[in-house]
Amino acid sequence: MDPAILEISSTADGELILTPKVPLNEQMVQRLWREIRQALAQHPPKQAVFDFREVHAMDSAGLALLLVVQGYCRARGIVVRHQGGGANVTRFLGFLDATAPAVGPAEIHHREHWVARLGGAFWENLLDAREMVSFSGSVVTAMARLFTGARRFRWRETLYYVEMCGANAMPIISLISFLMGLTMAFQAAVQLRQFGANIFVADMLSLAFTRELGPILTAIILAGRSGSAFAAEIGTMKVNEEVDALTVMGFDITEFLVMPKIYALGLAGPLLACLSSWMGLAGGLVVGVIGLDLTVGSFMQEAYDILNLSDVLTGLVKGFAFSILIAAVGCLRGLQTGQGADSVGRQTTSAVVSGLFLIIFADAIFTVIFHVFDW
Repeated sequence: MDPAILEISSTADGELILTPKVPLNEQMVQRLWREIRQALAQHPPKQAVFDFREVHAMDSAGLALLLVVQGYCRARGIVVRHQGGGANVTRFLGFLDATAPAVGPAEIHHREHWVARLGGAFWENLLDAREMVSFSGSVVTAMARLFTGARRFRWRETLYYVEMCGANAMPIISLISFLMGLTMAFQAAVQLRQFGANIFVADMLSLAFTRELGPILTAIILAGRSGSAFAAEIGTMKVNEEVDALTVMGFDITEFLVMPKIYALGLAGPLLACLSSWMGLAGGLVVGVIGLDLTVGSFMQEAYDILNLSDVLTGLVKGFAFSILIAAVGCLRGLQTGQGADSVGRQTTSAVVSGLFLIIFADAIFTVIFHVFDW
């Protein structure tokens, strides 16, 4: 114990008297907390009395210290009492009484059992799955109404989102796919050059980008770019109660807010996947011409010979499915937004994470299906 900071004494009644001898400010509270905690641990009293007669200055850091000490003592059944102190200390002690939580020790330091936490997480995921199934049903119903002519197709809004999610995403998708193709061609050339098989760089890139990398890269970029934008847009409308206003006015939220985004991304996704595949091949072509002594004609002819219609259709099907998933998850997370700006941030993050998970999960399912049917 440091008597220069904290003086400790006890009474015959079992009270532990703690007398701070330094100001309760930001510079001293950490040292004081260590001394107080050590004193309470070594001599656990029934009642702790804090005597502030030698404390002449106190700020909000001191108030925070007293709150922590009060909670620490309450959890251990120690009664806390204060005495002494000047006008400055008395004023802060008034704040302490006003902010003291009216709960018992068990409620402050109660920690759920891991089984309860596991059950709570499972229940939350079950409710989330229920909402996802309900949302999917409303989306399918809206599509059916459109195809039966019961609802008008909102061309203007759909084309707006096609431009925002498709045309505006072309530069970043082109650049990333080009650099990915460049990198893969360099890595493959190191091994293939040893066997004089430089031309097979074209085969590898053609199949990889058309069947797998093109749709995957496109979907990842769309999840971070468009999925988060959909969630933030609808989430902000939820916080501002615009969605409630539309519902009161009789609008179907799924048809009015969700479907144009899904239609737009479903149209733009396969086209962007094709663009990604072409730009990946372009990156490999640059490496083939500059570093592998290939000609443009031989590279393109090899890519043309190795690809068939099923490879192209595989990439288009994946690109379409990934885009629908991204748009649907982004809109769902936006509709799940609660009150407050922090909820918008959480649901936007959840839209990206959920979208990425569903992309990989759907890709695994497609891979198994295409392997079974030899497609």
